[in-house]
Amino acid sequence: MIFGTDLQSEQVIDLWRRRDEWWLQDSLDLSRISSLDSAGLALLVKWAKAVLARGGQPQLVGASADIHTLATLYGVASLFQPIAQQTEDS
Repeated sequence: MIFGTDLQSEQVIDLWRRRDEWWLQDSLDLSRISSLDSAGLALLVKWAKAVLARGGQPQLVGASADIHTLATLYGVASLFQPIAQQTEDS
């Protein structure tokens, strides 16, 4: 699943309602995400734990350095190993 440009509380409500569409995927494309708040990160954590519970490896494809930084600050970056980081050259 490819997310839009924001993953904040407003979008989280809609994504949570539509989780049957994407919840069973082991990777999420975050390459378009330009803003993420703690609600967005919390949704990704819930998804990652669901993936891990079924034996998968959650991957955030195209995750920006900001997403990696926020996950690290909240102590949850290890849930998303490896996080594919987007660079300015990509």
